[in-house]
Amino acid sequence: MSSKQIRVALRGLHLVLGALIALFIYVPTLRVEATYGTLIQVAAVPLLVISGIVMWQLPKINKWRNRGQRTAS
Repeated sequence: MSSKQIRVALRGLHLVLGALIALFIYVPTLRVEATYGTLIQVAAVPLLVISGIVMWQLPKINKWRNRGQRTAS
């Protein structure tokens, strides 16, 4: 997978998770539903944080990945 494909996939995931959290905040009926609240707490927020950190550190991650390929050749 190229860097551009990874960046596009992470950006899409990040936007979808952000939309889920926005729905949770701004739609009162979803706040009452326990299943949706649990989904947000257990899955959406941690994945949003991880995807944000990976997007932020992607140049360093790519450098690390490329360094491993150069030493293996």
